Amino acid sequence: MRFLKLFPAALLAGVFLSQVHAQEENLLGGFEQAPATASIVAEVKEIAPGEPFRVALKITHAPHWHTYYLNPGQVGFPPSIEWELPDGFTASDLQFPVPTLGTFEGAPFYGYEGETWFLQTMTPPAGLKPGETITLSGEASWLACETKCIPGSAPLELKLPVAASASPNPAAAADFATADAAMPQTQTTWKIEASETGNNITLTLSPGAGATAAPEKVHFFSSDAIEDAAKPQALTKEGDSWKLVFPRNPETDPKPATVSGILRSETGWLDGNPSKGIALDKLAIAPPGGSSTASAEGTVEAPGLLLTFGLMFIGGLILNLMPCVFPVIGLKIMGFVQQSGHERSKVVKHGFVFTAGVLVSFWTLCALLLVGGIRNWGGQLQNPWVVLALLLVMLIFGLSMFGVFEIGTSATGVGGKLANKDGLSGTFFSGVLATVVATPCSAPFLGTGLSATVALPTPLFITSFTFMALGLSLPYLLLSIFPALVEKLPRPGPWMESFKQGMSFLLFGTVGFLTWVYLQQVGEQLAGQKSLHVLIGLTVISAGFWIYGRWVLPYRSPKARTIGRILAVLFIGGGFVLSKPAPAPAILANTPVIQWEAWTPEKQDALLKEGKSVYIDFTARWCLTCQTNKAAAYTEATALLFKQHGIVALRADKTSDNPAVDAELKRLGQVAIPVNVLYANGNSKPLITNTVLTAGYLLGFVREHLGEPPAEK
Repeated sequence: MRFLKLFPAALLAGVFLSQVHAQEENLLGGFEQAPATASIVAEVKEIAPGEPFRVALKITHAPHWHTYYLNPGQVGFPPSIEWELPDGFTASDLQFPVPTLGTFEGAPFYGYEGETWFLQTMTPPAGLKPGETITLSGEASWLACETKCIPGSAPLELKLPVAASASPNPAAAADFATADAAMPQTQTTWKIEASETGNNITLTLSPGAGATAAPEKVHFFSSDAIEDAAKPQALTKEGDSWKLVFPRNPETDPKPATVSGILRSETGWLDGNPSKGIALDKLAIAPPGGSSTASAEGTVEAPGLLLTFGLMFIGGLILNLMPCVFPVIGLKIMGFVQQSGHERSKVVKHGFVFTAGVLVSFWTLCALLLVGGIRNWGGQLQNPWVVLALLLVMLIFGLSMFGVFEIGTSATGVGGKLANKDGLSGTFFSGVLATVVATPCSAPFLGTGLSATVALPTPLFITSFTFMALGLSLPYLLLSIFPALVEKLPRPGPWMESFKQGMSFLLFGTVGFLTWVYLQQVGEQLAGQKSLHVLIGLTVISAGFWIYGRWVLPYRSPKARTIGRILAVLFIGGGFVLSKPAPAPAILANTPVIQWEAWTPEKQDALLKEGKSVYIDFTARWCLTCQTNKAAAYTEATALLFKQHGIVALRADKTSDNPAVDAELKRLGQVAIPVNVLYANGNSKPLITNTVLTAGYLLGFVREHLGEPPAEK
């Protein structure tokens, strides 16, 4: 019956979550102008069988917004086109114009503003028949950023007739001339050589006939992130040549042995050529004093490398102290002794074979990490879905280690079964299975190890994991050599549970950091209410795992376990719905949005003297009803009505102590927030809304006091 009492709460939670989800789907945040728009044009008006032709993607940015180069620098991702081409058609890689260097939230980026053209070459099949019409369909996608980042996309379509010979498209001639002028040039007038000293790469630029007098504001934009975008590049003149020095990016692995990208000069490179860029394609990097290319793997300083290996080894050792691993050690060693008839050499052989099983398991894990792109994890953290996944994994493991529910409780039983296996093959797979059952407990230490290992070249990356595997297997190996030491092991007891719970706070600290990152990415969604949804969602998810750990237990009745599972799924699923990123709104040109300004008594009086209508939202971050009002009432339709009536929206924020706001509330006869006030057409009489707002109510309230908006001309 105690479980049945939980159903009303679960039902209410479900209703609440469904309403929030509906608000999430329906609320459309927009901009006065789209951050970026895209269109496509062909260089020809008719295509010929087998003859390549070019198309140009035009991205037009709103003022102060930008998109990204192939290598975005520190943040972002580049524009792309996903084509659905007719059979036989092929498309080249997208060609990027010369980018500029900018900063976004303090981080350097490589990108574009204003009107930008990207070129691509299409090759039709030779079997096309003149007279037919070909449709090329696709979708362009990009990331546009200003003070925030908005992903964008646009459908593309070109209908091109087929003729015996291609004919140019006069309407597109000016566009392609502009696009070609912005592209990097391929030339031989400048002799460019690359060399490497320590962690720096030097480009030596020697001018030839027809070169500009002197390059200025030179910057190299690589296509493979060979340079550290966060650090400056230095240009110096030496004799008749210039040297551009830039530091290597320590996160690239394997380290590029060639230089590819665009070299930009503000003054251009060739007299009479408007392009500001030179395209470099796989320019070999010579080592100091030599002409051969540098090693792709590079080197790693010995002290830092030894520290990394040591940390991984210690992490593997500490793993043995986890409650799901420690009790297995003694059982396993006694199994070795029994299988070997107490013969020392055979016991030692079992220890080495067991270690081999652990090593193979870790090497397999290492391969999976490499295949899964662990090298790019920093870039993946730009994706809020990746951050949320990491956040939830850390939260779940932390709750388990703290004892809210258990992961890996069958490890001891598995260890007992492994102890009864016969032969060296059984011992080998015992090492594999011991690693598998240890994996849930290893999460915090594996994460710490990866953070130190991720920047290493591939061979050293694998070596680092090998050290962790040796740390895990060392007790088994030592005790197989000296089996009498088993009696010296401390007995499993309450100290292990305390140790495990203490380690959980390391994970909770990571959860806090990832939550901070995630809220930076999604917090402004849903009219700025997403942060609240995320925090409530994580709480609901934690409650779901608590329900699972409390009621889905072997000694509970089947009915109780079933109810516990159902409630756990409801809570975990509901919490995920609250926490997940909101769907990207459709950003349309001229989509209205309420433009809020900070309230002051002086601003309010000045606007009313001008005869304007003023809407004031008295609010605070800690006011739950205020946040619900924002999500429910400030929709696209509300923003449009405000714009049509010329209503100026002011926000009086009481999150921190604000005596002016308190005085104004007292003047209005109000003691608590939310309070929303409309002053109509300069009239100083306050019109106060209901406490709880909906979009329909607020639209009716405005129309009641201001009438229908004037017809647009």
